[in-house]
This record gives sequence, structure tokens and C-alpha cells, in this order.
Amino acid sequence: MARVPVVDFSAYSLTRSSPDDNSVGELIQSVHDALTSIGFLYLVNHGIPQSVIDNAFTQSRKFFELPKDVKMKYKRPDKSSEGNHGYVECEQEKLNPERPGDLKECFNYGPREAKGKMPDAELPEFAHCAVNFYDQCNRLSNRVLEVMARGLNLEDPYIFVKAHAGIGGPDNESAIRFLYYPPVPENVEVDQIRCGEHSDYGSITLLFQDNQGGLEVKEKDGDFFPATPIDGAVVVNIGDLMQRWTSDKLVSTVHRVALPETEDAKRSPRQSMAYFYHPDNSHIVTCVDGSDKYPPIGSGLYLQQRLNATYKY
Repeated sequence: MARVPVVDFSAYSLTRSSPDDNSVGELIQSVHDALTSIGFLYLVNHGIPQSVIDNAFTQSRKFFELPKDVKMKYKRPDKSSEGNHGYVECEQEKLNPERPGDLKECFNYGPREAKGKMPDAELPEFAHCAVNFYDQCNRLSNRVLEVMARGLNLEDPYIFVKAHAGIGGPDNESAIRFLYYPPVPENVEVDQIRCGEHSDYGSITLLFQDNQGGLEVKEKDGDFFPATPIDGAVVVNIGDLMQRWTSDKLVSTVHRVALPETEDAKRSPRQSMAYFYHPDNSHIVTCVDGSDKYPPIGSGLYLQQRLNATYKY
């Protein structure tokens, strides 16, 4: 059975001003091997302070524990064309359209849309926490993208990074999803799970898990295996747009969040936080190897198409 590789990022950790020349080559190869095979990896020694991660979990947990009528004041717009920032109630999303609605709640955070739309009255620290966490994820993502480009031996190792230059501005949709999976209700529908089978949309995803587990990754033979949480590790995976961008050299893999099996686990909520890194809306994605395997497509158009298929409004 395949397992998600663990990659030590200390050679290019955020605590460093430049890569370690003695070990960065090994890092580049390890990332390349993981992302061209299974499309997932655990990143350890990445440099995002654990205190920043812990605070993001704490602040988002406080939001999800608010009464529903309060959370609904910060509801995500009904139409994806009107924005993606805000609260998504349980069962509102169907990431696998063949299943019932996902048993999860979300709060999408994007700095472009967040002004005046954060629960400042109820949680005055949440906005600052989200800004800080978003910045750390952005910095780490840029380094991962550079490592990926070097693994592909691209002429410009910053080609992917440059396509995300508008981060935080009106031309970029990169976002954090704070996710909360409540205790499993007694009246679960047939085939209903916490998060349906799907692949991610954009460039890469950084996923931070609590210790509850539930994430499962699909193997080539169709079976799923657990991506068990590792203390201090960030899960990194490839999105569909990056697979297209690299002419299928980097692999976007289907994954899901299954229902827990034990009664104790069913009574326990689960939290995770996903940073979805997308190229600027105006960027035209073309195959970096010049193969024209896929026709060019605007990043913003591609994202809107995927979001419109996700929400069951």
C-alpha cells in the first residue's frame, strides 16, 4: 500500500533567508518524486511557527462554536461570481455531486473580500490571526512552488511564483478554508460522509490537520488509504490546474474525509485548515513544457467553473 512521503523542508525553511546549498538538491528531488507519483507529501520543518498554527485553530474553533444565527451573518454569497469569502453551513457543499451534502462547516477567508466581513464584534482577534496565518502560508507556498519548478528543470525557477504575484489583491483568489466537522449526527444519509471525493482546483494546497484523522487519499488502483496526521507536519498536494500546467507531470490526486468508525470518534468534532493557492485570475495557464497538451485557459475562469459546480444553491 502506498504511503504519503514525509519530506524534510529544513533546507529551505521559512527560518532561512536562502536555501542550504549542501542539502537543497536532495529536497528538490524528494518533492519532485512525491508530486510526480502520488501528488501528496507531508512537509516537516517548514518554518511556520506552531504558535501561529495553534492560534488559527483556536480562533476558527471559536467561530464555529458561535450560534448558527450569528455565523449566518457572515454567510458566503450565494453565487460564486459574487465572491467566495464567508461562512458555509453544514451540508451546503457537495464536493462529490453523487453523494449527499458534506457533513462539514467552513469559513472561507480571502483578504480581498474580508474587509467589513469578519466577525470582529464576536471575535476581535480572528481577523488579525487570519491575516498572519495567510501571510505565512503564502511565503511557504512560494518556496514550495520554486522547489517544484527546479525539480521540473524549468528554465525560469520562479515561473510559478510569478503567476501568483497578485496575492492578496483584486486579481487573486487564493484563500484559507477553516473547516469544522461536527460530531456525526444519528440520521446520516446513505453514502453521506464528511467531505466527498474530489481533487483540488488550483496550484497547490497546504493542509493543516488536528489529531482526529479522517483524510484519505486515492491510490491508482482505486482504493483509499488514510493520510494520518503527523505532529508539526503540513500536507501539501497538487491541484488540477497545476497538473494541467505541467502536462500531467505533477499529479492531482482524489481525496476525501471519511466518517470515523468508532463511537468515541463519531462524538468528536474534527478541524482542519486548508490554504488554496491559485494563480492570478488574469494569468493564462499554458503547458510549461511547450507541449500544448492542454489548450490555454484563464486561471480565474477555470476557478469559477469549479466553484459553480461545488455549491448546491
